[in-house]
Amino acid sequence: FQSSAVEMPRLDKPGVAVFDITPHRHSRYITLGLGSEFYTPAVSNPFLEHVCNAIRQHDFVILWKRKRNIGRIAHPFYRHLADQLANNKHVMLVDPEISAIRVIESSVAVISMPFTSTALIAKEMGKPSIYYDPSGMLQKDDRAAHGIPILSGINELREWVKKVAQSDM
Repeated sequence: FQSSAVEMPRLDKPGVAVFDITPHRHSRYITLGLGSEFYTPAVSNPFLEHVCNAIRQHDFVILWKRKRNIGRIAHPFYRHLADQLANNKHVMLVDPEISAIRVIESSVAVISMPFTSTALIAKEMGKPSIYYDPSGMLQKDDRAAHGIPILSGINELREWVKKVAQSDM
């Protein structure tokens, strides 16, 4: 959780911090000897698309923080979507060198991909925090969530964002 001297972007409206996990190319998993992997474009891309869709309906900006830039190791389907989202007026890319804590401090709520530590940090900081699973594969009471709600499906996500928007006003 080190941070660089890079400044956080200035916001003109409330921000929701979004933390995902970049899926690697399929060949990368094979070379590591891994079988089935949760963090694929089939999960990561809908995660980002649903979050953008839900947040766009409210007066929020997405503070999208990737853990690091991994370049060509990232899956090409994910890279394509990331390039599209980078040009979305509701999305603000946060430099990977900025610590997650600084991003969370600047946000009104946090949406994390299961099971990243950012959701726990946000909870400790008193920020509304959830895990979002667009696939519906995870059980709502999974112990790895450590009491952080796991939302599945775009409708649950929209309802949560709506509640955050109402409480933020």
